[in-house]
Amino acid sequence: MNRSSQLYHSPVVRSLVSGIALGAAFPPSPVSTLAFVAFLPWLTVFDEEASFGRMVRSTYAMLAAYHLTTVYWTGGFVHGNDGWMMVAGVGLILFHPFFLLPFVVGAWGVRRVLGRVWGMTAFVLMWTTFEFFHARGEFSFPWIAVGNSQASDILRIQLAEFFSVTGLTLHLLAFNALAYLVLMEVAEGRWPLAKRTTFMYAGAMAVLYFVPLLYGWGRIGSVSESEGSGREIRVSVVQPNIDPWEKWGKPSGAKWLIYEQQVAILDSLTRARSLDNPDLIVWPETATPFHLLLPAYRPYLERVKRLVAEVGGVLLTGLPHARFFDASNAPVTARRIGETDQYVESYNSATTISPDGTIGPVYGKVVLVPFAERLPHAETLRFLIEPLKWNVGISSWGMGTDTTVFSFRTRSGEEARFSAMVCYESVYPEYVRAFVQRGAEFLVIITNDSWWGNTTGAYQHAAYAAVRAVEFRRWVVQGANGGISLVVDPSGRTVRRSSLFERSSWTETVRPRQEMTFYAQHGDVAGILTVVLAGAVGGWTLIVMVRKRVRG
Repeated sequence: MNRSSQLYHSPVVRSLVSGIALGAAFPPSPVSTLAFVAFLPWLTVFDEEASFGRMVRSTYAMLAAYHLTTVYWTGGFVHGNDGWMMVAGVGLILFHPFFLLPFVVGAWGVRRVLGRVWGMTAFVLMWTTFEFFHARGEFSFPWIAVGNSQASDILRIQLAEFFSVTGLTLHLLAFNALAYLVLMEVAEGRWPLAKRTTFMYAGAMAVLYFVPLLYGWGRIGSVSESEGSGREIRVSVVQPNIDPWEKWGKPSGAKWLIYEQQVAILDSLTRARSLDNPDLIVWPETATPFHLLLPAYRPYLERVKRLVAEVGGVLLTGLPHARFFDASNAPVTARRIGETDQYVESYNSATTISPDGTIGPVYGKVVLVPFAERLPHAETLRFLIEPLKWNVGISSWGMGTDTTVFSFRTRSGEEARFSAMVCYESVYPEYVRAFVQRGAEFLVIITNDSWWGNTTGAYQHAAYAAVRAVEFRRWVVQGANGGISLVVDPSGRTVRRSSLFERSSWTETVRPRQEMTFYAQHGDVAGILTVVLAGAVGGWTLIVMVRKRVRG
């Protein structure tokens, strides 16, 4: 056997091919359809491998390659400004696969006990079950849910209004499993004897592939037609493109100068939109990297209030927000103030400022990026809080406690309601759903995606906004510090979009909507059903194993 043939037969190589192909299907890739066949090389290992150790090794290789291809950017390696960020990025790629590994290996166990068809069924159900659970809790990371690979396929994502990303994942995994079964029917020479089974699998593949496309084609038109009337809100998006490392850096003696420069940029870009008569002005996440609402920064607050009064629209801005506690009530991440018994906690927040100077409710970010923004379960692992801080000092944000729906009046006097999610929160469909259920008529995302340089991270985040728009049939506005800022309509089409590292501001019209999709009303039905079915398959497998042992 020559070397190329040996490589082809290597389980690890086949697994690596699958992982790379799956990652390569994610935005901004033009070949998202790779996800429909990406698992096939690894499924040969899943189906054939009899050794537990070799199966674990091959599956880990597939998952690590998947992570490397998809989220390589999380370490900030392109600029290398923060050693801890790079360590955390490597840790995500190397250790996060272990979260998924037991579910996949469990499906392999079903294959060994119940056979190929049940094994493929278990693979689909258990992978999706993992995604369902892993979108919850402080260690959650749904960014690379398989269904997100289709975020740029506007036709296929229309099904998200029923089943969210969970349905998209089920769709892709089922197609891969069916394709493998068809290939095995042919490869193992059973084609003449199993025509009915093969045609059944092939027919199911055709349904899975084409029906969502046909539904999407028809649904986009009906959603667009329903946009023909109703209220209109003019939203101005400000993208200042301030280097995040300079933004959060604090050179000795230069702090106030940096703040002055940043506020001046925001002021200039906002005034450029005054002739557009905006109803709402969106500044990005932590647009002011200082506590704008504290007395020490009152001159800046008054300057922003004057700006808002002169331009005329309501301002939504990201900012750090401080809350003060006594010693008995202080969270573990709070900082002690000098030698006093008072503590302060900072939150990655958003608030509104009206033309009359009124400051709205302050929303503190609830879903924080694990390790990057907050140590998961910090109350238990408090001894790691100080060692695991970023160089820029933003890794110990306080955790907000509630969703906030902002309400404001447009220039015409009509009331409008919207949510203001901060960055990573927009990747959580169930969390976004909470805002919609509380009355959000359109969705706003403020973010700072330029930490990672010109990598796929910002493009992925921008693409996911389309899935949120379809899930809830809401307009989505994303305002980013260095890009990508955009406006997406309820059909998932991008109406306006900025480039990375572009300093700009522009105005678009959005239309508030109140209708509720199936997903908005009922939640992740597909996920819950998947969990139940996966549990049933796993339970039946255990029963069969016990029976076999009893029989000897």
